[in-house]
Amino acid sequence: MSLLYSILKPVMRKVVKGSSVHQEESYEEFKQASYAIQKKFKFTLPRIKGYEFRDQQLDGFHIIVGKKAGSKPDRAVVYFPGGGSRRWQLPFKSSIKRYITETGAELWIPLYPLLPDYDLMDETEFTVRVHEKMLQRFRPEAIVWLGFSGGADVLMQAGRHMVQKFPDLPMPGLMIPVSVSGLLMSEEAKARMKEIDPRDPLLHWDMFDTMVKYYNPNGNLPQYILGKADEDDYTGFPKVIMYFAGDEVFAGIAPDYEKSFIRCGVKDYAIKIKPGMFHAWPVFPFVKEGREGEREIIDDIRRYYAD
Repeated sequence: MSLLYSILKPVMRKVVKGSSVHQEESYEEFKQASYAIQKKFKFTLPRIKGYEFRDQQLDGFHIIVGKKAGSKPDRAVVYFPGGGSRRWQLPFKSSIKRYITETGAELWIPLYPLLPDYDLMDETEFTVRVHEKMLQRFRPEAIVWLGFSGGADVLMQAGRHMVQKFPDLPMPGLMIPVSVSGLLMSEEAKARMKEIDPRDPLLHWDMFDTMVKYYNPNGNLPQYILGKADEDDYTGFPKVIMYFAGDEVFAGIAPDYEKSFIRCGVKDYAIKIKPGMFHAWPVFPFVKEGREGEREIIDDIRRYYAD
């Protein structure tokens, strides 16, 4: 463990896990807190020498599309930013450069609809429309979906929605969800999460009992959108490489995903649990462990394209 990482973990435990962030609030308080977060966001395209970026709008929402200047990539990585569907945690410029340069792909970052003005179905349907637009240019096997935390949930929601509503729409060739969860848990998953909880510096094992009230306030969203790993239908899913941190409560859900992948005949999948890491660690490249996680993900994508 690097020195910086060993310093950060206890600080996060005190500042984040020990803060009021995890205290239950009313739905109105949840809404106002979300608006306050979103008010701080100002849309701008990245400016990186040697790279070109454009704003590919769809249905009034932004999609940041980047590539090496003068290139015409025939492949694309779709980066679903985390932020719990309340904000977009965009990648650092250094990460943007690495994802573009080292995969040879065009990088798409969809700024999907956010809570509370939109719901999980809105962000899911938007993601499918983005995919349909990309299929006009890219072969499905040339598209990789990569998502972190809430972005990983968006990725999986969209895949399950395609299973339910668009079975003839080609899936992307590879899905890489990092620190994915879902809002509904089996009792076995809850027990495993409770065991991990003392090691997790950020998240509480029982957080979803509260979150589902905020993410499905009207109780009208289908289970496959909310996500219940042991029961969801993953029939027809492509190659999946799923990452969890060993010290995040979400790792307790991993066996449920594997159970469903086997049940649904997902033939090419890997579930990687990284000991000692915290939630969504590869999005923090200023830490040695974050850079190593990002490096492994890029290598996954490079190997996939090379096959």
